[in-house]
Amino acid sequence: MIFGSKLPPGPFPLPIVGHLFKLGNKPQESLANLAKIYGSLMTIKLGSVTTIVVSSAIMAKEVLQKHDQTFSGRTVPDAVRILKHHEVSMVWLQPSSQWRNLRKLCTSQMFTNQRLNDSEEIRLKKVKEFINNIRDSAKSRQAIDIGEAVFSVVLNTISNTILSNDITHFNTDSTLDFKAAICGIIEEIGTPNMSDYFPILKSFDLQGIRRRSGSYFEKLDEFFNAIMDQRLQSKEQNATNDLLETLLQHTQEKGFNLNHVDINSLLKDLL
Repeated sequence: MIFGSKLPPGPFPLPIVGHLFKLGNKPQESLANLAKIYGSLMTIKLGSVTTIVVSSAIMAKEVLQKHDQTFSGRTVPDAVRILKHHEVSMVWLQPSSQWRNLRKLCTSQMFTNQRLNDSEEIRLKKVKEFINNIRDSAKSRQAIDIGEAVFSVVLNTISNTILSNDITHFNTDSTLDFKAAICGIIEEIGTPNMSDYFPILKSFDLQGIRRRSGSYFEKLDEFFNAIMDQRLQSKEQNATNDLLETLLQHTQEKGFNLNHVDINSLLKDLL
């Protein structure tokens, strides 16, 4: 057992790999079984990375509420370090003034009752479009991918609130490309990465995860940069009252010091 002066107890690790092989195909069950032996707060080694596992509501409350400042930082997977996305993303930023400003901006401009009430009409419209699309496909006896259609509805509902227009359309290549980029990023982040367990291997990118995630991030960057450029060049720039307009108004204003990279990253986080 591991009994460091500051670390909780845990099983004895194997050389180099630590406890990676103890997790198996169902790591949640493996961790639950280990917790029965070593307690609700235990130490395991994932490769060369020391990890503390919390597995009870009482201990989670202790960590997340009473000591939230100490444990507020997140471990950044290597897949999102490409293009320095983790340095500007609200999801991956460490607690800082920039993170607090972005959070404050979202809380005051995006996640408000007024904003949700204002978007009710948009939500109803997109659901009706979804139903009509299915009805038309049924009449013409054309197959429809319900997963793709639902994805398009949800994405367009959000994008109309943020950007005042549709990002995708039913059964189009743009929908497939956009979904492929988003799903690709999610898949790469969720794939076990040797670079995360053995940081010394990061520069080699042995599994190609950073390279693939980089191509997905580049596609999203190009997409959102084009939208911002179009908005800035439009004579009707001030005609909309969406989140993008609010973000552009906060560029270098009111202490937020937002630039296009920050806005681009925030749009990706929200979508």
